[in-house]
Amino acid sequence: MPLPAFGELPQLTGLSLAWRRLVDVKPVLIAVDNSSLVCCWNQAGRWQQRVVAWPDGVCRDGVPLQREAVGELIADLIFDCDCPGGELVLCLPLDAASWCVVDGYGSDGSPGLVPLALQSVELPFGLAESYVTSSPLKEALAVVAVPRSLMQGWSEVAELADLPLRRVDWSLIAAQRALDQLTLAWDGDLAWLVRDGKSMRLLLRRQGVPEVDHALEQLDPLACQREIRACVAAWQALVDTPSALGWWLSVLAEEVDDWMPLVDEERGECCLNQPLPTWAEPSDQSAAGDVTGVPSALQQLALLALQQEER
Repeated sequence: MPLPAFGELPQLTGLSLAWRRLVDVKPVLIAVDNSSLVCCWNQAGRWQQRVVAWPDGVCRDGVPLQREAVGELIADLIFDCDCPGGELVLCLPLDAASWCVVDGYGSDGSPGLVPLALQSVELPFGLAESYVTSSPLKEALAVVAVPRSLMQGWSEVAELADLPLRRVDWSLIAAQRALDQLTLAWDGDLAWLVRDGKSMRLLLRRQGVPEVDHALEQLDPLACQREIRACVAAWQALVDTPSALGWWLSVLAEEVDDWMPLVDEERGECCLNQPLPTWAEPSDQSAAGDVTGVPSALQQLALLALQQEER
């Protein structure tokens, strides 16, 4: 019986993998929704992207309902991507979190004091049942709450996959950071239409601060457009002289034309949409479970922000 080659000894293979986990630490971006998982990782200086379909009933609204199945799928994916030193950067979908904007807190505020300060503020979530994070917005603070049970679920998934959970972010807040960079040259108000699966929201921002987050009940473009224009009119009526209004449409690429009638050019409004930077290449889609497709418009913005922050 021939002896194994020196490089094929199981002990050396195990040591090699353990060494790579120590020295080749890298972020692996994971964005999830009800139907699929988007994975992005850096391979030899080039970012790769893979979209993998969930088995039925595995994940809903960002909650890993079958933790062992999710952990096994992610572990297999990381192995297939050859990322033994991967650390998970998880991006949660739109319906996974609640948020609000609290006035009176500038960028110099201490995040450690946020929960105590918020005890006297009426919030759309319970502090005791939530993990709370904050992001400065001019003289305000965007406060995001994720249910503790959801975070505990993903901590267990990461443990089952034997991978560090490096960071957890929310798609809406991450995408907002990317949007801020893409619209730096725009100094007017901003109307942001966001679609994520079956959820659709209108965010209205003045001087970089979100003032309205309106959930739309209908997905029919005509019915939604009437509701959206009424919401914009009521918001603009709160000030004597509204600023020029720019629109960003985070919808399916094939639906952009359906929503363009929202932009009232006679009122000086304009669409700010632009092609996003191409930073990740589709990887080999031949693996089992891989699906043909691209991340949603919201996920694309969120992943862009995370890639710029984690590279």
